[in-house]
Amino acid sequence: MLVRFLMLALVVSVAAAFAMPEIPQQRALSSALLATALLATAIFASSSAIASLVRRSGLVLILILAVPAIYMAVQLAPVPVHGLGNPIWETASAALNAPLAERLTVDVRATVQAFLHYSTAVALALITTVVALDRQRAWQLLSMLVAISTIVSAYLLLRQTIGADGFSRGDTPVLAATGAVPAVLGLVLSAAMMTRAFEDRRRVKQRPFRVATTPWFALLATLLCLSAILASGDGMGTATAALLGVGIVLAAFAIRNWFSGVWGIASVLATAAVLFLAAFTLMPIRPNADLTVALSEHAPGATERMLQDAGHAGSGAGTYAALLPIHRDIAAPLSRERPTAAAAIAIEMGRPFLYGVLIVAVVGAGALLRCSLRRRHDYVYAAIGAGAATSLVVLALVEDGILEFGASLLAAALFGLAVAQSQRDTGAVTEQSRSARPVVGLDSPGPACAPIRSYGIGNASMRVGLGTIAVALIAQTVWLLAQPSYPGGLPVEALVPNDASRQALLRVLPQNSLRSDGDLRSGRPAPAPQPAANGAAASRPEFGVHPAAPTVLAQALRSSPLRGDLWLMLAALSREQRSVEYDVAALLKLSYYTAPNDLALLPLRLTAALGEASVVSDPELRELVQRDAKIAFARQPALRPALIAAYQSASAEGKALVDNLISEWDSAALQSMRKEVPIPGPKTDPPLPSRTWGRGAAR
Repeated sequence: MLVRFLMLALVVSVAAAFAMPEIPQQRALSSALLATALLATAIFASSSAIASLVRRSGLVLILILAVPAIYMAVQLAPVPVHGLGNPIWETASAALNAPLAERLTVDVRATVQAFLHYSTAVALALITTVVALDRQRAWQLLSMLVAISTIVSAYLLLRQTIGADGFSRGDTPVLAATGAVPAVLGLVLSAAMMTRAFEDRRRVKQRPFRVATTPWFALLATLLCLSAILASGDGMGTATAALLGVGIVLAAFAIRNWFSGVWGIASVLATAAVLFLAAFTLMPIRPNADLTVALSEHAPGATERMLQDAGHAGSGAGTYAALLPIHRDIAAPLSRERPTAAAAIAIEMGRPFLYGVLIVAVVGAGALLRCSLRRRHDYVYAAIGAGAATSLVVLALVEDGILEFGASLLAAALFGLAVAQSQRDTGAVTEQSRSARPVVGLDSPGPACAPIRSYGIGNASMRVGLGTIAVALIAQTVWLLAQPSYPGGLPVEALVPNDASRQALLRVLPQNSLRSDGDLRSGRPAPAPQPAANGAAASRPEFGVHPAAPTVLAQALRSSPLRGDLWLMLAALSREQRSVEYDVAALLKLSYYTAPNDLALLPLRLTAALGEASVVSDPELRELVQRDAKIAFARQPALRPALIAAYQSASAEGKALVDNLISEWDSAALQSMRKEVPIPGPKTDPPLPSRTWGRGAAR
């Protein structure tokens, strides 16, 4: 009964990670289900299963799995020494008039989301290892993983064939997958299934239904995954990664069947190395580029600037999307920036951590290949792990698909399957021999006491560890869901004082608005804000502003201080409500620093800045406002109505600033701006839709 529940939790979690849109409920469902399964394993699993898990994990593997979690916890912890944390916390503390502890991460919520992401993957890998200890269940899991990866590959192939917009549900893709990781892993899995089916057909004289149909299923999966890889946008890079992974599986098959012995193994591995190097030379390498983005076929300009500013300790796990608005070009959509997984890890966790991950992956691939060659039967599972590890190393330098939630869970299940079948289980024999020993007295010394004691201690420690991971999963999920909600989308147009500026903003907003969850994976466009059914709030019925908006915004900024849109909204609300709690100039500065090139913020930012005399008198802020005015006047003609509307509602100092600036470029345009007919009052404006106050999605 427990095994069936574990298999159900495993399949549902991986399928939900791909099939459900990226909303908090999806991550909560996967983490809660896996936490329950892990807790059930810790309590109800048999002693032999726990002992087998202890033997396969080992101290080294446990330490490897614990290091990323410990490092993310260090990034989240307050820094005791002033000046060692990121400077954004001190700046945000001064702007919010609230004490904020310095941390290594620049976004607490994003790092907790990444922590939850990693914990969920580790939990799934452990559950898969427990389930796959049995040979029959291991084969069933292999078939399930092949089926899931094939379905996702078919979806990716359809998106490439008929276009991304033709196979989506509104603004949300049907499946949350953009990289080629599922197709590459599916090709490795299907190749292993094909070799296993070939050996079964050769060994068994009477072929049952499973043995007869497996080759055809594996062939179909191979064709679909290979087609998805060839149709992907990364071309030669993903093809090389897939070739390397499949080549390791086929090398293990050849060694076990035809080239046994030291010289046979050496010849096969040497041939595989030569073929890999030949394929690697065909990959396009961008000259004078950072190593982490040199193999990418995209042009990640903002990512390269982020790599230059990245420190050795990183900016915090999951904070790439929070840093992207600071470094991207003017009017560049966030969805066009496609970093590689290696670049994102180097930015978020630091280059030493990245190099450690790559070394561990290569050494782990070698260890799994060695385990595969030492097994007489069922060697194909460890070969799958070796091939997948080497493929993911190459893919990490080509794209960022491994950072997606569904792809990482699929990889975790694959490695759990490989570790479970990496060695022959001798637990049953040990238990049987131990039970056959004569019973001795409690006072009788003997060599059997130490093994029994260590056996019990190891089992108890593993059960406690599994329960701890389950509790941590539940705690992280509750923390994320209990966080105060903050505006979904970017409803800043509700704060614009007139219709002309509002319409200019709405023309720009849907294409360039920031997502509310701070989780902009490359290739996923940000959804446009959705109108709410509620009426306007009591405090500002014409704008529909929630009365608790400033408090909610301030709470969100205490954990995510790089949200330029939220800084701007708080500044606009403080100006409209004439709040003495916050300094509008300081809030506007942070909006400029954290989102300097976001044109969706420009209309409201101009309106708020030009309407404040104290803002215009600040030399640094005046220079930033002049830059925005120049962009709206000279470089983005579609934003001229927004500049004119901001000029109409500006203070005397703000109008003088615009007059001096535009008179240097075009005096005729300045005269035309002064002769503009005043905008009608709010009574003649069309009704504004109110905006929902949603909760940010987990990463």
